[in-house]
Amino acid sequence: MASVAATASTSGSASYITSISSGLDTDALIDAAVAQKTARADTIDAKVTENTTKISAYQEVQTLVAAVSDAMESLALPAWSSLGSENAFDNRSGSLTTASGAAVSGLAVDVDSEAATGIYSIEVVQLAQAMKVAATAAPSTTALGLAGVMSVGVEGGTAANITVAATTTLSDLAKAINAQTSTTGVQASLVKLDDTNYQLVLSAVDTNETIVLGTVSGDDVARSVGLTDADGGFTNVLREAQPAIITVDGATVTRSTNEMTDVIDGVSFSLAGVTTEAVTLTITADNSGVKTAISDFVTAYNALKQYVLDQQAVSSSGGASDDAVLFADSLLRSLDQTLKTLINGASASSSGDISRLSDIGITWTSDNLLEISDETALNDAILSNAKALESFFETDFTASDSGLKLLRNNTSRSLDFTLSITIDESGAITGVTADGDDAAFTISGSRVVGATGTAYEGITFILAPASSGDISVSIQQGFANLLTQAMTLYDSSTTSLIQQRIDSIETVNEDLTTRSDKIRTDADAYREKLVTKYANMEAELTQAKLLQAQIAAILGNTDDDE
Repeated sequence: MASVAATASTSGSASYITSISSGLDTDALIDAAVAQKTARADTIDAKVTENTTKISAYQEVQTLVAAVSDAMESLALPAWSSLGSENAFDNRSGSLTTASGAAVSGLAVDVDSEAATGIYSIEVVQLAQAMKVAATAAPSTTALGLAGVMSVGVEGGTAANITVAATTTLSDLAKAINAQTSTTGVQASLVKLDDTNYQLVLSAVDTNETIVLGTVSGDDVARSVGLTDADGGFTNVLREAQPAIITVDGATVTRSTNEMTDVIDGVSFSLAGVTTEAVTLTITADNSGVKTAISDFVTAYNALKQYVLDQQAVSSSGGASDDAVLFADSLLRSLDQTLKTLINGASASSSGDISRLSDIGITWTSDNLLEISDETALNDAILSNAKALESFFETDFTASDSGLKLLRNNTSRSLDFTLSITIDESGAITGVTADGDDAAFTISGSRVVGATGTAYEGITFILAPASSGDISVSIQQGFANLLTQAMTLYDSSTTSLIQQRIDSIETVNEDLTTRSDKIRTDADAYREKLVTKYANMEAELTQAKLLQAQIAAILGNTDDDE
């Protein structure tokens, strides 16, 4: 009898023998049948991979868009904030020089956006200092033998009572005074003079504060330890309290500390020493941030534009390049056209001779990229035509009531209109119309919010203090504000068109993955069914062949007997 090859196979957790009787490659038959079932899942998985690649491409667009928007953010009109708001045009720098050319060591300044440009002559006449007095020398651990209550404080401040008993030592007295420093503004220390004697020293915490000591009851503690004399005056004044004195353009300015923040708006002075000659403070606009922002915008735009061009690449066969994942994509085309229109267009806020990027030397290359083709024109605009440059980039907002602030400007519209405000007896806003339209705005406390679906949507004002009457309002959008607003349609915010597209694709992928998993689960069940089927077939064939062999044996034995 011919032998039949057998193969051991495993399906799931079960093992079985195939081809033992039939000689068929049942593994191959099963794999082929299952492959037919999973072919649709393979197609779905390929679509998921394709979609995932497209999501990554959209996310790259979002990153590039963010870089473009970020570059312009520092040149846009910022939303009003009670904490202050500024952009690159508001930056200021201050320099200190002397006529002799000597380095300035006694004075330092810090300049912020509130400072007006200008030149000032500064002299430091006197530094503020804290008062310091000393007692007579005495051992620190010897009981003073006094019984009384001493008051400690500074002139005009809150005093604290220090109780002294017969066993109180000089060291104990210093500790008791320091326990009340936060109240009195006076601190104590012990200076070791020799192996036996110490000196109690009292110091005012703040400069230009006069220490005041008194007797509340009992012994005169201050006099007994040698701090004061019989007339109540200090016996040993180490340093008098005095204010800081400077002159600004000849005018004398006096403050209690060496840190002066309220002399010139936007300028903080730190005094470190008396100057020997007048110091010239020059405050100028810090133009470096403006040029950096403009250069960064050109770089960021070109990176985005190059990506758009790469996504339009055509292969040698005439179809889309393999890397052009977003070939002919409508969102990418819309983004590209939006930017091109903005760059070529004029700014509504322009009030001078700068109304387009080309006016400051930024032009197109033959590759449809941007370049600063005229560095001189850009530098001249920054240094000599700053107001016109600012009005080109920054939205111009004006209101006839200075209490009306632009809190939110999420619109591309330039508008001129009249707000009519009514308030009640408590000062709360009760009504608002725009050019007579009472549906144009809604009221939220002191906020006036542009209603959804109107021309004022995206605009929010805050009015404080509120008063009834008409307010003339003008909003003329600048290039930077227009661009940053336009980019919100393509950034990573939840409401952007690209993010919505990404979310939609991710939802599709979730559905496709679920379908693919179901197909593969069903295919696994089908495989188990086929395994059982072929295993049963092999078993039946084996049984039949065994029976055949038995019959043959019986017949063979009969022949031999004959």
